[in-house]
Amino acid sequence: MKIGMITCLSIAIAWVFLAIAQLWFQIVSSDVFLKLSATAGLVVAIVLVVTLAIREYLTDKEMKSKGFIDE
Repeated sequence: MKIGMITCLSIAIAWVFLAIAQLWFQIVSSDVFLKLSATAGLVVAIVLVVTLAIREYLTDKEMKSKGFIDE
């Protein structure tokens, strides 16, 4: 979970810096910026969903091994 959250946070921070730079200096064209924004959003969403699924699986596995959940 920690690695996934760090990855999501890193992508979000990088995108914020890109957005601020784009606002002030027009580093890339608007089409490229839109594509980068959509890509960053999708990657963050995918990483977050995968991270949550892995955490849920590991939590269930631990609870089954301790006998709290029947298999």
